[in-house]
Amino acid sequence: MSMVDVELGYVRIWRAAVGLLATIGVVASLVFVSPSTNLVAFLVAAFTAAAVCLSIGLGRDLPPGDLFYLVPRWAVLGGLCVLAICGYAAAVGARTLALLLLVVGSSPPVIDWLRAESPAREPRPIKLPKATARALKTVQTEGRPAGDWPMPKYLTAVVRNVVELTDDELCLAWRRSFPQLQRALGSDRRQAMVDVRRAYLDELERRYPDSFATWLASNPRAAGNPARFFTHRADH
Repeated sequence: MSMVDVELGYVRIWRAAVGLLATIGVVASLVFVSPSTNLVAFLVAAFTAAAVCLSIGLGRDLPPGDLFYLVPRWAVLGGLCVLAICGYAAAVGARTLALLLLVVGSSPPVIDWLRAESPAREPRPIKLPKATARALKTVQTEGRPAGDWPMPKYLTAVVRNVVELTDDELCLAWRRSFPQLQRALGSDRRQAMVDVRRAYLDELERRYPDSFATWLASNPRAAGNPARFFTHRADH
């Protein structure tokens, strides 16, 4: 099992557990807290979460389509999370703090941060399968895939355009491919997205082999932003 599969499995388990806890908390809030208090808490939390999400999205130069999808989603999630906290606070009191610390401490970002703080491991170079690597090389050098090499689904279209991306666009494409991989259903689509991400990695390595090695040595997260290693803008 690859590291990407392990990370995805943990993220899904954590999200399922948090979703169940949040559902219980919202139900408790509806039972133990007055409707007017719930409404005010939800609206304030939703507005705050939407504003923070919008600010971060604009700072990262996300396209408007992504913002229209992310901002309402995080607004609703923020409101529901506050309702859940209110429900647990009303039901179990101060023990809610211990539950929050457990949820935050076991979250994927915190786990990734702890892994990054651990002693550095010798990085292993990420390579494409032989047939895919040869096909990718053919596409990059000749501008077309060789008919003799099996190309994974979706990879041909990506590698035809990957060499035309700027450094900023390539780093952004790498970041956006992680949530796309998370949303991929079925083994074929997941494998296709893995191959797409490998194509991005191969292009980064081709352009900047030294920076690529430095980036791998930093134990990067699968959803991390590599822009500071490959572009002149640290806050891409």
